[in-house]
Amino acid sequence: MTQGHGDMGIDFSIMVLRAKFWPVDAPDGGFNIPTEISRLYNRFSEYHRRKHPRERLVWLWDQSRNELSTNYLDQEYTLMTSSYQMAILLQYNDRNTSTLDELVTATAIDKCVVTRVLARLVKHKILIKENDRYELNLGNCFPSSLRSCN
Repeated sequence: MTQGHGDMGIDFSIMVLRAKFWPVDAPDGGFNIPTEISRLYNRFSEYHRRKHPRERLVWLWDQSRNELSTNYLDQEYTLMTSSYQMAILLQYNDRNTSTLDELVTATAIDKCVVTRVLARLVKHKILIKENDRYELNLGNCFPSSLRSCN
């Protein structure tokens, strides 16, 4: 897959599992692939289609894991996230605040799932809930597991 393609600036690894041997089902609901990874997604999908034309590729976004690096704080942090957390956090690349409905529309993730993901991001102080808005925590005040607050 790396032949003939320039570096995309993203480290990527994937496990392809055959459905016959693994008892997993495709998740219910939608998922808008974030633009930051859409080229990689399309490239791997095309590679897999050419290499295995008779096999259908199903992405298990609810079971995927990602590493995101922060670049808006005094110190860089690497966050281990689910793909749903990644899709929500990437919305904050363009703005510092969003509503629940804006995030549901942007990600196409079920509203109940987005609500659970947001609750976790608020609990870990990555986002701050202000009325009906979720704001990016710009105060460098993450829990002690990430950093002690000054």
